[in-house]
Amino acid sequence: MSEPLRRRLVVRCDVERAFSVFTAQLDAWWPASHRRFRESVLTLEPRVGGRFVERSAAGEEWELGEVRAWDPPRRVLYTWVPGSRVGTTEVEVSFREDAEGTLVEVTHREGTSESWDESRGRFERSWDAVLATFRDFTREAR
Repeated sequence: MSEPLRRRLVVRCDVERAFSVFTAQLDAWWPASHRRFRESVLTLEPRVGGRFVERSAAGEEWELGEVRAWDPPRRVLYTWVPGSRVGTTEVEVSFREDAEGTLVEVTHREGTSESWDESRGRFERSWDAVLATFRDFTREAR
């Protein structure tokens, strides 16, 4: 099994707000460049077994994953099905107090196929872009 992809950042808000923005306000900050549909709504259903879904303006749905752990405001774990050769991957996001706000740690684990190493660079770039947008949104939306 390959080493998981890890990303860390500090956002300047408390843990409860960081968790809420990441999960409940996902649609407001998730970049348009990282969506399947040009106009869509992203939803992460707040419970174990909940769906992570993108819904187009025309009503089409693309299931992106399923919530496997829901521990507000500390942790969320979900599967991620990006629609690539990697198959289903797993994303864990944790939130901890930090002197400057909240430390957010993302751990993205390999999928169900053998092409994780081929796609890892794309996931790294994607997480960098997605987390930068998340950080900026938490800074602006107080």
